[in-house]
Amino acid sequence: HLEAEVLTRSSHSLKTSYDVAADLSEMELKKILIDKIEGNKSIQRSDEQRNLYKVLVEAYDADKTILDTYGESAILKQRREDDEQEGPSAGSDRGQIYYRNSISTAVCQ
Repeated sequence: HLEAEVLTRSSHSLKTSYDVAADLSEMELKKILIDKIEGNKSIQRSDEQRNLYKVLVEAYDADKTILDTYGESAILKQRREDDEQEGPSAGSDRGQIYYRNSISTAVCQ
């Protein structure tokens, strides 16, 4: 019984660390994209691109403010709430998101 409890706690800790890694990668990707857009001045091409850029910056700033103010636990809570709203299968693609983020980060570097 104790072994099962330890395994449960251990797997929960791993999931938490994994979620944090996925969230941080998402923030890093947003920042990379913002820097690339600003660097090649693609926001000057159309109103639609300018609007998308503004939304991206707002999302990045909101994530950064939450992380700076409340730390990793707030980001995790926000993601869990998002997953709950999307339904039971929403969390199942977390590995795919992290995998995509890792690939995108590697490609951008």
